[in-house]
Amino acid sequence: MLEPLPFYVRPDVNERAEACPQGLGEVAMPHAGSDAVFDFLRVCSHGFRFKFGVRVPTSAQDAPPNRSNALYVRIQAASPPPSRVDKLPWEFGIRVNDGTEAGQPLQVAVGDDSWKQAGVFQIKGIPSLDQPAPDDIVLDRWLTVPGNPTTLEFNGNVDHLGFLSASYPQPELDERGVAQVPVDYYRQDDIPWLSDLPVNNWVAISFDRFWPPERESVEYIAQIGNCDPPHD
Repeated sequence: MLEPLPFYVRPDVNERAEACPQGLGEVAMPHAGSDAVFDFLRVCSHGFRFKFGVRVPTSAQDAPPNRSNALYVRIQAASPPPSRVDKLPWEFGIRVNDGTEAGQPLQVAVGDDSWKQAGVFQIKGIPSLDQPAPDDIVLDRWLTVPGNPTTLEFNGNVDHLGFLSASYPQPELDERGVAQVPVDYYRQDDIPWLSDLPVNNWVAISFDRFWPPERESVEYIAQIGNCDPPHD
């Protein structure tokens, strides 16, 4: 049984949670992690734009008796990404597709960006990312994910902005290469960093506070792009 993400429905969290802006365009979700399905549309110096859905339980036994109006999730990000729990570098176990079974190591130090076109895969069983140093935290806040039942289209296209920190089961795609993923809660928004980040730096985004070390959830690792701040 995979562990769910830490969603909350406490009133005290609700007082600190913000409203959900809507209307950021088409929905196409390229990643899944635990109960969540998410898509990062922009990862920039000022912040990121993303879509985030929480999937319905797969069995009636797992479904809550009463569905709340919103869920609350804590999101945390660190730049650079923290090392893995056994002190290996964060890029350990991330392989760039090259047509072979083993792939090629992700060469962060030399600035190789072939992963943006080829995509990556993760060696199974690699350790989780460790908790980041306090000075590396670039985002730490609660998010409101309002109740908004809908169906999102998931696809397996190469994500040129980033990738998951470890291997995680993804929705099964049909013959068209897509999957229709029902969600009970959905949010789309622009989220700023605590301060601007340099272009081409790496950042890891966690919906589980990078804890505990034996967690089943995964992080999203992205490279900061050169893009303009959003305009109202």
